[in-house]
Amino acid sequence: MKRFILGAAVFVLITGFLSFQNNWEIAMNITGIIGLGGILLGGFLKTGFISSSAPILGNLAVIKLDNTINLSNTIILIALPNFIGAVLLYFIV
Repeated sequence: MKRFILGAAVFVLITGFLSFQNNWEIAMNITGIIGLGGILLGGFLKTGFISSSAPILGNLAVIKLDNTINLSNTIILIALPNFIGAVLLYFIV
């Protein structure tokens, strides 16, 4: 839950700073890139984008590292509020 709140705080800070400058499109682009990039990176670390026929030997190090420090869940939970906020900014602005 702390990671999700951290992601929401990042979104609020970026959007708040750029709203004072009246740059809503730049705020939408920055938070969208953070959100989409984080979701893709987290999915790669979870090895969710690798086919079932791919050799697992090269991916064992990535899987072990991810299980050790739980990095993919952290990245996804920080990126998710940014992606949702960017989509909402797209429809509002």
